[in-house]
Amino acid sequence: MASEPFDIDLVIARLRDQVPVLDGVEGAAELADIANLRSFRTPSAYVVLVQETPEPRKPGAPGAASRQMTKVVFGVTTAVRNYKGNKGKAATDDLRPVLAAQREALIGWVPPGLAGARDCQLVQGKVIDYDANTLLWTDIYETQHALGRAS
Repeated sequence: MASEPFDIDLVIARLRDQVPVLDGVEGAAELADIANLRSFRTPSAYVVLVQETPEPRKPGAPGAASRQMTKVVFGVTTAVRNYKGNKGKAATDDLRPVLAAQREALIGWVPPGLAGARDCQLVQGKVIDYDANTLLWTDIYETQHALGRAS
């Protein structure tokens, strides 16, 4: 349907197809089931729809009653683990090529089949959590799509 929220399964499918090094690519429900850092399969990624922000249309603008452009923000949380040493540097070293592959797959990619879709842009990346062996990193991306029916 033309007014459904952004389909995060498109991103999951893209990562599964383009980043074979990942042991798994899952969604928000699977991420919520993780009890602690040691519970993560690694390397793995979890894709979450963070926010949709529709842009207001001016009254009387062409198509105003039927289409509304919507900014989409989604996150990709990546888990890596390395047991060499206990300072976390080895896990950080292991993260770099995984992030590079994910970013190659998503930056500039236009989610298929969505009206008004635009290329994905990386907005931010940061460490979310870590211990001596496991590191969680989240990249935040933006894209857009149109909500509503075609005129």
